Amino acid sequence: MNDVWIKMAEFLGRLNGESISRENYVRTPEYEKALEVLKEKEREWEDFLEMISIEQREIVEEIKECQEDLSSAQELRAYIQGYVDCVQVLYHMGILKENDELNKFKIID
Repeated sequence: MNDVWIKMAEFLGRLNGESISRENYVRTPEYEKALEVLKEKEREWEDFLEMISIEQREIVEEIKECQEDLSSAQELRAYIQGYVDCVQVLYHMGILKENDELNKFKIID
């Protein structure tokens, strides 16, 4: 069953990343504010990197990259969870019905 969720994650990940300029792309006020703050801090970040040794710079850059990777994975997980939640709501409302063909569904490589 986990393979199904992996394939679903890959598909939804492509869909999620397709077009951030589309009309229905959600950009919350919290997201916009966080993006603005990050842009304001970019110069401070660059100045900070200039003040530390090359070895320290490599360490903090690696940590920053790990944090960005985790953030991206969390965003994708939340995106997929939203789809799962929607399907469950539709099922429990009786809009989607369980059927034998769907129960046999497997994603094949």
